[in-house]
Amino acid sequence: MKALTCEMCGSTNLVKEGGVFVCQSCGTKYSVEEAKKMMGEGTVEVKGTVKVDKSDELTNLIQLANDAIDSVNGVEAYSYANRVLEIAPSNAEAWLIKMKASGLLATLGDMKVVDIINAGKKAIEFSGKKMEKEVYAFYLYTCLNDLQFCMTQLQDTQAIKEIFDANCQLHPFNASEKTVQCDSILDIVLNQIDLIVSLRAEVPNNFVSNDGDITHLVGEVAKQWVYYTNAVNDRFNVYGMKINDETVNKYRIILANIKEGLPEEKHDVPGEEAIDNPSNGACYVATAVYGSYDCPEVWTLRRFRDYTLDNTWYGRLFIKGYYATSPSLVRCFGKTNLFKLLGRRFLDRFVIKLNNKGIENTPYKDKY
Repeated sequence: MKALTCEMCGSTNLVKEGGVFVCQSCGTKYSVEEAKKMMGEGTVEVKGTVKVDKSDELTNLIQLANDAIDSVNGVEAYSYANRVLEIAPSNAEAWLIKMKASGLLATLGDMKVVDIINAGKKAIEFSGKKMEKEVYAFYLYTCLNDLQFCMTQLQDTQAIKEIFDANCQLHPFNASEKTVQCDSILDIVLNQIDLIVSLRAEVPNNFVSNDGDITHLVGEVAKQWVYYTNAVNDRFNVYGMKINDETVNKYRIILANIKEGLPEEKHDVPGEEAIDNPSNGACYVATAVYGSYDCPEVWTLRRFRDYTLDNTWYGRLFIKGYYATSPSLVRCFGKTNLFKLLGRRFLDRFVIKLNNKGIENTPYKDKY
């Protein structure tokens, strides 16, 4: 006599419950007569069309998938959700779980945004739109968390500072360009960011306007977008650069798109002016020579930069060239006594001339 084996999943763990044999692995039920034939003959002869009830199996798999989500086990949750969808491709709850599991599987190199969006759309479709709010909220939470994650990656600048210092020694006159070329973290983040923001674009503006929870989440995404753009510019500042004006305009347009649908009374959401591209502000050579960014001589030079040089095209060209080369110059030679001695002799005379022309040496806040 053969061992009683489930023909659906191959398990031999069948237990008699309530007059029928139930597979403990997939939930398939067999009558006593079917069980006898399976043990005696190996197969059950079936005539006509038979509909196999797998509702118990689906319920069990859904429960296992949800348990995996609660345990933050994206791999198992994703696997269980797919097993459900193999049996019932239109199971909305399985698509919802697959969406959440995809989020748990995200990495910096692959944020799984496309998988999240596609699974969410299926959950909405097969639930008759009953899962709309839950899906849209998940899109926004994911967008918010991904922006925060990218920001923290950009703010970890220790390694890139060390690379910049090395490039200042090896390539003193193009250290900034050499450093940005090997900044893999920045490259990965910039390649992911449009996909991340597309999560917000999937949320209809009528939900943003009319659902308080969604309104709040969109406001938080807008704030985080500003923080992220500031982190990008700060990263460039580490190696003496900044994002260009074209990028600033692009980032401002994205902010406006994020905010679409927000009620007018949502006053705590930042405006486009919050996105800018300031340099790290240093008069590199003068600060190195005088030992401070805030001293009478440097206040004079900063006024000269902002209100004399910045007023002409050739002055602005000089400023651009100065900020492109002086960080490397200072990093290579700024701590040497000879650099400070020669620099101070020249700058002292120049500052006196500027003061004589009426440029003040009192405390000063930069124009930009």
